[in-house]
Amino acid sequence: MKKFFCMAALMIVAALALNSCGSDEPKSKVTATATYNMTFSQDLLDACNVFITYKAENGRNVMEAVDKTWWTKTVTSDKFPAEFGVMYKFSTKSEAELVKEKYDLTCEFNFMCNTSKGASYSNKFTIINATGVANNKVISTLDKISGKSTGFKVTKDGIVSLANNLNYDI
Repeated sequence: MKKFFCMAALMIVAALALNSCGSDEPKSKVTATATYNMTFSQDLLDACNVFITYKAENGRNVMEAVDKTWWTKTVTSDKFPAEFGVMYKFSTKSEAELVKEKYDLTCEFNFMCNTSKGASYSNKFTIINATGVANNKVISTLDKISGKSTGFKVTKDGIVSLANNLNYDI
């Protein structure tokens, strides 16, 4: 009988010891959430077809055609360093379709990023600001910026670095 009580006591102690080894707090996964906002002048949309390839969840590339003056996406990543960014392509319409004498070609990009650890970063810049462009210069003006990209890498701690060499192949 003593052996039974000793074994039972040992099993209880072992069970308590094993139960207290792990943390009661579940480990939360660190995430980074980025929001891309782009604005386009109506003249830019009239002069060309706009295609955006952006870094989506966990760095996946997604391409979308843009037909409105405002484009926005919010994406999340839990793979670090997290990659965020956009590549913009402007497929200019033929000169026959450029019926206005002059075009105002503008595009602004705004990037915001927050991590679940509380770090945040934002950046805003002009992709193109060409006003009063003659219709015979629209194609050459847009060709200079088409296919360019801007990107960012974010660490778990929220440190952001420019990364304009990200791969946007689909």
